[in-house]
Amino acid sequence: MYIEGIILTLSYFGILILMISNGIISFPSSQLLYIISGYFVFKGNLNFFFVVLIGALGHSTGNFILYEISKKKGLKYSTKFIKFIFPMSNAEREIKKFQIVFNKKKVFWLFFGKLINPIKTFISIPAGIAKIKESIFIPIVYLTSLIWAIIFTLIGYFFGKSYKNFGYIGAIVFSLAVLIMIYFYKLMNSKEVIEEIGK
Repeated sequence: MYIEGIILTLSYFGILILMISNGIISFPSSQLLYIISGYFVFKGNLNFFFVVLIGALGHSTGNFILYEISKKKGLKYSTKFIKFIFPMSNAEREIKKFQIVFNKKKVFWLFFGKLINPIKTFISIPAGIAKIKESIFIPIVYLTSLIWAIIFTLIGYFFGKSYKNFGYIGAIVFSLAVLIMIYFYKLMNSKEVIEEIGK
């Protein structure tokens, strides 16, 4: 597996580079990276705190790059970026809907959006377009990146390569993410948002 090879070869620098990439284009999978890193922590190859701190720094850096691009380039450029990563014919409409919902409670959605896949990386786009202050954006992004790193590194540490069977913890994390995504999806497609899109 290439993630495993990169981490074994480049150690913490490899984690940093991979997580910067994840913070920009949501690739490679941060869950998988942290789970593998957690397994290496268990084996004694890595230090738990360095994995978490450096991984969160990498993801936050990638998110900040995406945030800055979106802030400077605006909606049209961000739409092209999303369509390049996830080809879809109605990307601009979906981003506008996302933006309307996001603007109603910026800090709330920035925090919780950062804890949900696949929203967590691309929430930097509406944050950038909305020009949220860096003094708000950076601490929230780093805090949520730390939470994410801690959860999945611990899963890797305690369950190792049998992470696919980590049971109740995985079920709880997944269920919470699904519930928040359903709620956010309903808000995005509410009558109020659809009417605002049509104005």
